[in-house]
Amino acid sequence: MRTFLILTILLLTFGCSNKDNSKRSNSDSLQTNNIDTLKTNKYLLNENIQYIGFIDKFYFSKDNEAYVELYFIKDQTNADEYERIVKLADSLIYEDNENSRHKFPDNLSQKYFDLRGLSKLKIYDRNNKLFCNADFVRVEYLNQTISSPFIAVFKTDKLIKEDGYYGISSFSGMLEQLSYKVSKDTIMTQNILTKLNELRPYYGLENNGTHLSFSDNDTILSIINSENFAFVTLTINKDFKVLYKSTDFENINEIRIIPLTKNGLPYILTRNVKPDTDVICVSS
Repeated sequence: MRTFLILTILLLTFGCSNKDNSKRSNSDSLQTNNIDTLKTNKYLLNENIQYIGFIDKFYFSKDNEAYVELYFIKDQTNADEYERIVKLADSLIYEDNENSRHKFPDNLSQKYFDLRGLSKLKIYDRNNKLFCNADFVRVEYLNQTISSPFIAVFKTDKLIKEDGYYGISSFSGMLEQLSYKVSKDTIMTQNILTKLNELRPYYGLENNGTHLSFSDNDTILSIINSENFAFVTLTINKDFKVLYKSTDFENINEIRIIPLTKNGLPYILTRNVKPDTDVICVSS
């Protein structure tokens, strides 16, 4: 997942995944007994770089493992090149009627994928409580019905049974106690859309804007969806700033407030969706 710092305040990451599928397969696993672990060297899994992002569970697996989606080192990868890289996956790890997992060669992983900060993760639950630790194992190609990403697989010391957990690397401190109020004020949302000269999404204003109020409502951080774009805005008294606008058509459909701050405001982790599609994008 690619990580962006916006005005050194907000952290947003983007990747894509398929819709959550609660239907589990009973097919046999082809899990290998001996799995080569990619060596954790500082060049490849740089411990000086912090990663914050959603961590996903395999809905078809009961093993203590989880994954994050990866970005290519190269910014633009066309369909032909993507298929060429897919063919480099060299062994089958799991297969059922809807999914398959293929190991990607260790010696090529650092050539194609951004693996910085992924050596070890601390996993937190929806309530921002430390749940478990996770160690990087390998890169895989996850072939699924809707979206087929390349992923970094982790071994966890507890089984993750729920969605919405997130991981932080290179972090040994304590999460902070933040003081803010959360509002879904639809009037405030519409006022911001008007300032932005943007149309509201077709589905209306429900869950279309989330507002975090600090300092007796003098400072308001807003996460807004327009018809086609996602925005993060900051209002301080009468001053209004756009901190972030998505470059592609995207709407935010899941938000996690991370209890870490920069310049007095928290980090925000979001999961985005392409408007009018089933393609979900992860933002952190």
